[in-house]
Amino acid sequence: MAYPVLEAVAVSPGTDAEAEPDTVVFSFGGDGSIGWSARFVDIAFRDGTDVPAPVSGKCLLQVDLSGVDTGDTWTGGSPVHLFPSGASETVEVFSYPSENHLAQTFIGTRTSTPVITVDTADPTGTLIITVETAMR
Repeated sequence: MAYPVLEAVAVSPGTDAEAEPDTVVFSFGGDGSIGWSARFVDIAFRDGTDVPAPVSGKCLLQVDLSGVDTGDTWTGGSPVHLFPSGASETVEVFSYPSENHLAQTFIGTRTSTPVITVDTADPTGTLIITVETAMR
């Protein structure tokens, strides 16, 4: 059975001048349905392990994508570790390659009370997570 492929994870810091929030974009290829869930966690544990992921931030958002495989971005099965440039609400993004068709990403934020929005309506094969402070 072929599964959709998580081809890339990218983080774009927002701009203070225009009060734009940060975005984390998951890009997919192939056909099929993808399940997702997002929740705040105290400690970032990879599914089925008791070793915490090395992601920092005052608040941690766990994003699970089910029914997917990971593409060439994860050469050798290594996690993808992203750090946005500049003053960003997102401290870092840590993504694991898929295992048993489950890919996990942890997003660490600078504030302990971020406002998170998930947009799945984009027809271009993306899942967009927006991260902003509650103060904006």
